[in-house]
Amino acid sequence: MKQIVITISAYYLDRLYVVAENLREEGVTITRLYEFGVIIGYAEEETIDKIRHHEEIASLTDEKEAIIPPPEDDIQ
Repeated sequence: MKQIVITISAYYLDRLYVVAENLREEGVTITRLYEFGVIIGYAEEETIDKIRHHEEIASLTDEKEAIIPPPEDDIQ
């Protein structure tokens, strides 16, 4: 699972809890829900791909993996 941050379009803010419930039904585990339209949670990659283009979602950011070499490695 990846952590995601979803921003809901201002047009849908009056239906924020309905949007959140729909996201839960699609497999998003919501950990925080902010009244100003930000939802933080976790979802599988397949779920992220599926919900990314919903009209209610203004933006969706997921965590990226960063690989840091050990300190003893030479600098590239």
